[in-house]
Amino acid sequence: MGNQQSTKKRNKKKSPSKSSTNEQKSWYVEGRRYTNYKNSKYFFPDDEIEMDRLQMQHYLFRHIFYGNFSAPVEDVLKRGGRILDIGCGPGTWVLENSCDFVRSEFYGIDIAPMFPSTIKPRNAHFIQANILDGLPFDDNYFDFVHLENWATQVIPECIRVCKPNGWIEFYEGDGTAFNGGPCYVRIVESLRQEFSSMGLNLSAAIFYKDWLLKEPNLAKIQEEVRKQSIGKFKKILFQTLAPRLANNLGISLNEFDKMLQAVHEEYNKYGTYMNFHRVYAQKISINEHAR
Repeated sequence: MGNQQSTKKRNKKKSPSKSSTNEQKSWYVEGRRYTNYKNSKYFFPDDEIEMDRLQMQHYLFRHIFYGNFSAPVEDVLKRGGRILDIGCGPGTWVLENSCDFVRSEFYGIDIAPMFPSTIKPRNAHFIQANILDGLPFDDNYFDFVHLENWATQVIPECIRVCKPNGWIEFYEGDGTAFNGGPCYVRIVESLRQEFSSMGLNLSAAIFYKDWLLKEPNLAKIQEEVRKQSIGKFKKILFQTLAPRLANNLGISLNEFDKMLQAVHEEYNKYGTYMNFHRVYAQKISINEHAR
């Protein structure tokens, strides 16, 4: 989610140090823990409830797209490759795939350290770092770069760290409500304003394919779009951001809870759904692209 950035050539990156992310302060709102990470746009909680929500989101995406990825990388993963998951959250995607493809090395990176630090497969590695500061990896390092959300913030960096002939893949809901009732539409518009205030675009996924088509280092660009009723999944997201959304709407948390109850009734009445986008592409050299 966010605004597109131009491709830049970067020097090789060094591994991040602990000091790059440890200037932070945590606080609690309505029992939820939030952390102010330095130079970050991250505004979700970083507690166990949020870990559960992110795991639910992972399983939803895996279900509607019939698997953990769509790019043709299974043979590489079976032979042994190097794979990066950006914004890995609790690390569910990395942990699942590291067990399925034991010859490959999987790296997860996130600013919020919700991922496991000790109990994990040997081929699963996690790094705490702010992806908006650049990815702490060398050029042409990964065979496959995977990302849920935040794609437009780091498209140039994804291309930089991906090997020639490697693949990048993004997926995200597009933030557009179809058959949404009045309460749902009102809350979504509040959410859209929250994202906009952070310089982010709630509907960025709609434009992923067009943005990738403009990148000279990418080819074989494909998009899959799946329609999914949102029901409980979206309600949990709204509950997660309740203090911010209620404040934006100018109502109390009790009033916001009543709105959520109305939203649940609207789901059943109107059949509210949203489109989810998965876009993938292969990295090539510019010289090869010109042939």
